[in-house]
Amino acid sequence: MAKSWSQALLLTSLAGALAGCGTIPDRPANIRSAGTSLNIAPSGDEPIPRAEPPSRGGNADTYVVFGRRYRVRETSEGYREEGTASWYGEDFHGRKTSSGPLYDMYELTAAHKSLPLPTYVRVTNLENGRSTVVKVTDRGPFVSGRIIDLSYAAALRLDMLERGTALVEVAALEPYQHLPELAARRAAERELLAAVAARNAQRSAERVALAARTESRTKPAATVRLASAAPTAKSKSAPVERRAGSAGKNGALYLVGTVSERGSPPQQLQNRLASQLRRSVRVESTTGSRYQIRVPLRDSSEARQVAVRLAGLGISHSRVVAD
Repeated sequence: MAKSWSQALLLTSLAGALAGCGTIPDRPANIRSAGTSLNIAPSGDEPIPRAEPPSRGGNADTYVVFGRRYRVRETSEGYREEGTASWYGEDFHGRKTSSGPLYDMYELTAAHKSLPLPTYVRVTNLENGRSTVVKVTDRGPFVSGRIIDLSYAAALRLDMLERGTALVEVAALEPYQHLPELAARRAAERELLAAVAARNAQRSAERVALAARTESRTKPAATVRLASAAPTAKSKSAPVERRAGSAGKNGALYLVGTVSERGSPPQQLQNRLASQLRRSVRVESTTGSRYQIRVPLRDSSEARQVAVRLAGLGISHSRVVAD
């Protein structure tokens, strides 16, 4: 008989442990009030939501439990969530809550992972329609898939003591709780991060622009050197290239280059180049889609400038030719 009674007590203890949910593990040992029992019904009406200052404890920016980091909300305004509720009772009766006061299982209170402390919420059991107002004063439940941990009194009102859990809706009530100092710190952090991101973006844009300018200066330089290296009409070291049998009396100078254009008639290409260069241009077909571009020069001193402009338009192998 004694053995059977011991086994019954052991099973009762295990059932009570499984019914509760995880809470912050470093609370002091259980402080049991004399004569407390689960047979005692909770007394008193629902708490009336009222404006209260934020608790000194339990409102850190973030906190870590069982290796997982949780982030506290800056305000309770707009909070509404559906999920699984559990409850905690005798094993934590008399222990200190995260916000400071001792936990009383016969009061309508609750634990939540992220709502600012204290916050008033209405909890509705979606399985039977029952609801109650509770005051969130503690942190928890730290069990996967649960959104709120109710006191024994709250669980009794929602008729979920036997099962231990229930599908509920939790909605924050006015007056909402705010954590202005936490909000200010986070706003400052966001501004700092935005400033750093803007500075990094500006530096990146400056690097891209510098690379583009360097490339634009480097590419035409080869063409300019080619054009300037070509002999001019006044050069004594090498004669200016002359077209066989076409030397004119005036000794006109041209800058001649080649370009590949698909689907553009010579006249259309000529009109476009003349508009871009703001001077007369002559386009002659060579082979396939390649065209020879001839730009008249007033004298050899402007050959370099025109060669650079031609290079910018994709016309390569510029050279000075005298007709």
